[in-house]
Amino acid sequence: MSGYILVERTQFVPWKDDGMIAHPDECGILDFLREVAEDSVPFPKYARLRLVGLEEVLFAARPHDREIAAHIHQRLQHAASELEKKLLSVQVVFEGELRRGDKLWSEYRGARLPIDGMFDSPLPETDSRGNRFYRIHFNLTSPSP
Repeated sequence: MSGYILVERTQFVPWKDDGMIAHPDECGILDFLREVAEDSVPFPKYARLRLVGLEEVLFAARPHDREIAAHIHQRLQHAASELEKKLLSVQVVFEGELRRGDKLWSEYRGARLPIDGMFDSPLPETDSRGNRFYRIHFNLTSPSP
């Protein structure tokens, strides 16, 4: 299924015996944002990407992390139709713990990072082995909480 899959690193094999399988192609979040800023997204059709480093970017941007999250959201929104056309599946990997109350955030290095500023607040899902993740379409809409 195409779209973003927000998932904690601890939900993957080998950290969890029956964990999710990580997508094969790793890409840093800043490299990904640079690539999707182009008119034509350079990733091949059906690519399976694993994005890393989002929390580091937000953590380094504090106290302006919410503004950076909004900027990232705009970049991702701009590329949504191209990503959807190519039917990409993009795992966004979090080192910290994803938590959802009225908003989705990452608990990372003792800071509460605004994940909802980029991806809204999708509802948690679990796969058949009990691995928790959050799925969201490229157009960055999610079900109402």
